[in-house]
Amino acid sequence: MKACRPVLFLKTGFYAVLLGASAGSAIAQPTDSTIVKLSLEEAMRRARSANTSVRAFKTEEDASRLELEDAKMGVLPRVHANAIYQRYTKVTLYDGVVGNPHEIPKPPSANAGALALGSSFNLYAGGRQKALVTDSRRRHELAGINTKEQEAAIGLQVVLQYLEMVRYHYQERLIRDQVNRAQTRYKNISTFYANGKVTKSDLLRAEVQLANAQLSATANRNDNLISNQRLNTLLNIDENTRIVPVDTASLPLKDSLTLDALLHDQSGNYALQKVQKQLELQENRTRLARSFNHPTISLFGGYGFNYPNNFMFPPVAQTIGVGTLGVKVSYDISSLYQNKDRVKAAHLRETALMGQKRWLADNVRQEAQALVIKYHEAVHRLQVIRRSIEQAETNLHIQTTKYANQLSLLTDLLEADNLYQETRFNYLQANIAAYSIYYRLLFITGNL
Repeated sequence: MKACRPVLFLKTGFYAVLLGASAGSAIAQPTDSTIVKLSLEEAMRRARSANTSVRAFKTEEDASRLELEDAKMGVLPRVHANAIYQRYTKVTLYDGVVGNPHEIPKPPSANAGALALGSSFNLYAGGRQKALVTDSRRRHELAGINTKEQEAAIGLQVVLQYLEMVRYHYQERLIRDQVNRAQTRYKNISTFYANGKVTKSDLLRAEVQLANAQLSATANRNDNLISNQRLNTLLNIDENTRIVPVDTASLPLKDSLTLDALLHDQSGNYALQKVQKQLELQENRTRLARSFNHPTISLFGGYGFNYPNNFMFPPVAQTIGVGTLGVKVSYDISSLYQNKDRVKAAHLRETALMGQKRWLADNVRQEAQALVIKYHEAVHRLQVIRRSIEQAETNLHIQTTKYANQLSLLTDLLEADNLYQETRFNYLQANIAAYSIYYRLLFITGNL
């Protein structure tokens, strides 16, 4: 299939390339509000950096990065210090069980204290520390995917609103053309009525159609304003800012080769990326659960000062300094029966995530194929409607001439005008729909 050129239609007496018109035609008249001219790429770029929800996801990503750095610090030795001072009361002594109580000062002194500095370093814990770091890294990577997905989701909303504003821009031109035709028709029928050639009914119906066309122009302007405000919200800019789309002439439809390339690679889909990262996270948590079945080995050491000297008997009222260095090996025997269910549960969650990944892959592939089918349908619809516009325009000219010669009813003329306007609206709708489908396909495949 050859590349499709943008072929929207505008009534100027002949065919015109609506989306191929100069970009200057999209520039609105100055108003009191701020006017910002934006291309589609600029609008998406602003949304990625300024949108409030995107910023919230970036903040969460920053928090997960700090948690990763904290987990990495766990491999360093743990250093602890402690100091204690205490004073004892007199010691009460009893003869026998509770006989003849009497008090003596605590030997060798009522005062006691200690000051110590110690350190411990994990040598082996079944890979537990490595699993904790990996867990934090996977959660940080998952937060990064969430941020990118939110950026793409907001970008897609920006695209759809932008295309809506492009549609309203061209609809305004179509409606203005319709209003001009209705005004001319009303003026001609007024002359006919004054000359007694038509009835009052024709004059009233022509007036009603003119009023309806003018109401359509007002509704289109309001819809454009609402779409502008929604785009302002997405871009996090002042609500009174007037956005002028400048890409009304530079949005070419894509060819089949471009769509086929997207159709054959859905690995960038954010849902698939997230479930893959969750699977990796769960696999790591399974390893973490298994680590509790292994012994732990740690190196420890320290140096401290103690008063009194309790290393001698009887204790001596003197301060001593002593250091320690050793290796500690521990094993929780109860893990052999207490931890097995935890490991089985972790395995089951792995299996569930693998099934979810396959299900998501099938759904993403089916949705991408559906979008490609609808895109080709929209392009084909453009070709069909273009022929319909030619026929509707010819019919309108015929009915206008026949009515001027009093050879047809006003009903036939109004129906011909409505049909002509409807086919041009349908052409515009189909063109914008094709663009929307393409950008949805970019989002589905993770390329937006």
